[in-house]
Amino acid sequence: MIEIYLLEQLTAFAKHGTLSGAAEALHISQPALSRSMKKIEEELGVSLFEREKAKISLNETGELAARLAEELLSLNNGMVRRIKAFDQSRRSITVGSCAPYPTSALMPLLQEHFGDMLITSGLADMNSIEAGLLDNTYQIGILNRPAESEELFCQRFISEHLFISVPKTHRLAKKEFITFDDFEGESFLLFEHVGCWKELCHDKMKGANFLIQNTMDSLEELVRKTDFPCFTTDAFMQTSPPGENRVIIPIEEPEAYETFYIACLNSDKKKYGSFFSSIRSRSIQDSSYTE
Repeated sequence: MIEIYLLEQLTAFAKHGTLSGAAEALHISQPALSRSMKKIEEELGVSLFEREKAKISLNETGELAARLAEELLSLNNGMVRRIKAFDQSRRSITVGSCAPYPTSALMPLLQEHFGDMLITSGLADMNSIEAGLLDNTYQIGILNRPAESEELFCQRFISEHLFISVPKTHRLAKKEFITFDDFEGESFLLFEHVGCWKELCHDKMKGANFLIQNTMDSLEELVRKTDFPCFTTDAFMQTSPPGENRVIIPIEEPEAYETFYIACLNSDKKKYGSFFSSIRSRSIQDSSYTE
């Protein structure tokens, strides 16, 4: 069996093209790298290099060997990553979410059921969340559509509706509702970390300009001190009601309504069974949860 370090050195040589360049990248001496290249030829029993007076280069067999070595290294790294992620998943729960509010709603429920485990969360796009569930990077996912993979168990969780907040003197303030056409030419304050809501703003509100803020503190200060419109949701307003000088207007477009789902691996369904059952029970008692 060819040792991993030989494969790493072969792919480094293929990438850099010279012994000196590969040796420098690997932080080893050139003679040591040269010995390794001879060793891998001996183990394979074939010639991999064209040798000239001052340099060597890969022949066609060597180029194939380098490509296969890179594939094997990728598989090896993937195996190591998945094993570590699986081991970590036995002792902790990492939540990948496509939006911030469902995460804040979910975390206390997770603490109730798994308070003895380390629970962390982060925003990610939908494809990354599903892939992360499949390779144990995430143990729980929050999606804005049902999971596509048959390997995942998925259940409806919570709904959210997008609104805008404008000063009472703003041209839109007297409207009962607005549509995307009303955004033409407007400049909106937008928080950077709003997940799929940010994608909606850029995809559907093409006539608007967005003044993106990286922290909630900076956003809230600008909302207090300027007349710029900003976004909020029915869920967010439950904990952060608008100021007395602002009017809240619903966006009446299908895309302004989101239903979020929670997902886990089918193989973890039993582990999280009581947790999912608790969420189903709460949906009956709390109208913010979706059946």
